[in-house]
Amino acid sequence: MNDNISEEKTENPTEHRVRKFRKKGKTRYSRELNSLFILLVGFINLWWYRDLIIFNLGKIMCNSFDFNKNDFLNENSTLLEIFISLKNIFFIFFPFLLSLLIVIIIPPILFSGIELNFKSLKFNFAKLNPFDGLKRMFSVQIIAELIKIILKLFIVSSISFWYLSISFSEILFLIKESYISALSHGCNIIFSCCFLIIFGLAPIVFLDIIWQQFNYYKKIKMTRQEIKDELREKEGNPNIKIRIRRAMKAAMRRKMISDIPTADVIITNPIHYSIALKYDERKMNAPKVIGKGIGEMAIKIQHLALKNNISIISAPSLARSLYRYSEIGQYIPSPLYKAVAEVLAWVWKVRKWKKDGGIFPEKPRNISVPSELIFTGEHKTND
Repeated sequence: MNDNISEEKTENPTEHRVRKFRKKGKTRYSRELNSLFILLVGFINLWWYRDLIIFNLGKIMCNSFDFNKNDFLNENSTLLEIFISLKNIFFIFFPFLLSLLIVIIIPPILFSGIELNFKSLKFNFAKLNPFDGLKRMFSVQIIAELIKIILKLFIVSSISFWYLSISFSEILFLIKESYISALSHGCNIIFSCCFLIIFGLAPIVFLDIIWQQFNYYKKIKMTRQEIKDELREKEGNPNIKIRIRRAMKAAMRRKMISDIPTADVIITNPIHYSIALKYDERKMNAPKVIGKGIGEMAIKIQHLALKNNISIISAPSLARSLYRYSEIGQYIPSPLYKAVAEVLAWVWKVRKWKKDGGIFPEKPRNISVPSELIFTGEHKTND
């Protein structure tokens, strides 16, 4: 047990483990990279639509400051104007909001294969444990996240303060410009500041990508014991499989025992092998094996045959071949048709003797089995 705990994770992860991590939402995708994408796409959209945004905002401002006494006193009219203004603002920024929504959802799924997983929303009392919470608070990952946040705040505040300080005179002179010119000039100042902030955050994103790659592969690596356990889990527990096979064999034996009384003949070795055959010329294309066994099962089949007055014939070669090359519930192999036909002909004669009496039919001797189906091996179990 201690060896398994102290065993180092030195093996590359399997596909199953990778998929398992993805289902839990754990990937090597950097959230800082996604944040940078959002900032970049937002900046590009604002820059691309800046003229349209400025024109429409200017139009809204003009309409907002153009008061009409009757409209001002009419409450319904005022609410309508506010609704119209909000609607216009929404339509102005709709392409911007749509692009942001796309860049928030698509990149994590596209680049990391994150799958929608609602298990994380499930309430878990273990998460309320204060001791576990303290462990997470002082973990390496939380400390790294704290350092990233501090660095980002420092870079954003430093760049913003520096750029706004050198642009302070321009900002003051905006009040002397027309409102369209002031909006345009002010947007250029904001865009330039945003561009510098995005450029300043790029090194943090690059370092975070490297950290996420390292941390992800460190977590996902496996020990040799984990690989063995996963392989065992994938293939199924051997003990369970053995129990299932035993249960299936027991069920098949019970079914076979229940079918023995319907057999037409039992072909024996005479002791080691017993094969139960059934043939209905109206329903079957060929004789069918409804039961077979060796050792104790063979003797049990013979006892059932005697109890139910079923004919028994000793044909060692034929019994061994039928046991080896046929399955319960299936037709006998075609090369054995001739040999089995001799046995069934004798069975029908026995039935006629039981009905009409007379001389007991002589059992067929020297039943020939094709050389390719001759089986001489001895079995000691019923597997």
